[in-house]
Amino acid sequence: MPPTLTTVLPEQADVVGTMVYESFREIAERHNFAPGFATPQFAQLVVRLLAQTEGNESYLLVEDGRPLACSFGDERDEVVGIGPVAVAVGQQGRGLGRQVMEALVEHAERDGFRSLRLLQAAYNVQSFALYHRLGFDVRSMLALVKGRPPADEQPVDDVRDYTLADLDACDALHRDVMGYGRRNDLEIFATFAPPVVVERDGQVAGYLTRFLGGETFVMHGIARDERALRDLIIGTGGASEGDLVVQIPCGQAETLRWAMASGFRLMELGSYMVRGDYQQPLGAWIPSGFY
Repeated sequence: MPPTLTTVLPEQADVVGTMVYESFREIAERHNFAPGFATPQFAQLVVRLLAQTEGNESYLLVEDGRPLACSFGDERDEVVGIGPVAVAVGQQGRGLGRQVMEALVEHAERDGFRSLRLLQAAYNVQSFALYHRLGFDVRSMLALVKGRPPADEQPVDDVRDYTLADLDACDALHRDVMGYGRRNDLEIFATFAPPVVVERDGQVAGYLTRFLGGETFVMHGIARDERALRDLIIGTGGASEGDLVVQIPCGQAETLRWAMASGFRLMELGSYMVRGDYQQPLGAWIPSGFY
């Protein structure tokens, strides 16, 4: 019998998360890169959070009770953010990744979403070919960097922690710069750690969300310009333990040069891919690991 398409339940997070971890590790190590998930436990945590969060849709292929492939689509805001997408080690070449992605795309477009977005590791030519065939276009190249801003470097403008009173201004700024709102994503990341906000002339000029751990993963963020974005990275470094892990769009050359001159290490390159409507950003931006 062919594999069964179903959804990921929270109680399946351990087994599906392990499959995701092993899949990402195998393709990364084959190309001499660090795995996308540092440990199986971290992959399990991510899968559990996605599976139990309302508005995150999941697609899982199962054969004889064993997970073969999965994809996740975040439908909480105006744009669908995709990831992780994984095929079990030893199961590549069966079209399983295409099946879970086609199911995700069909569901999102049936629900009226006009834009789907994802991040893709540049070394993974198989996934690039799959997404390109499914109608995703490369809109930006990304540099994944890791490190910390210099301890003696201070922001130009005022940087502080986010409060609930900032929600409307942050959402409006994201809409101005990117062409769509990201209110729900901002709200959920604020429950893990306060985002960092930069103010200029009494107005919110940008924000960054973050996910804390041994390293601080800088999630999505937006800014009026690259100066405000660098202020946010400096402020996030001052408010966080350990290294920062940041995806910087390569077109933001001043910020990328600053980061690398400041000691951030370039880890890998990636593609920001979009299917459907797209507005060229009208300011500076940072994607999360999903979009």
